[in-house]
Amino acid sequence: MNIYDDIEYEDLTEELKLIADSCGIATVRVLLKNLGGLTFYIPKITKLRSYVNRKWNEGNLKTIKEYATLLKVSETYLRKLLM
Repeated sequence: MNIYDDIEYEDLTEELKLIADSCGIATVRVLLKNLGGLTFYIPKITKLRSYVNRKWNEGNLKTIKEYATLLKVSETYLRKLLM
């Protein structure tokens, strides 16, 4: 018997319910089984500096305004990131 298979949505904390809502209860069960007790934080996409720079350097986006809108940040913030 796998005890993690018995976990229901109602048994979850509010934070785990957010994950379940986004990724499904099966994902939460895997996280609990393999990463239980671990504390981590999920950054915004703009914290992935190499990704932000790579996507800008690919040149598929025409303006900084277009890219800032896509990332949901200000143009000023994006300019600082790309420096």
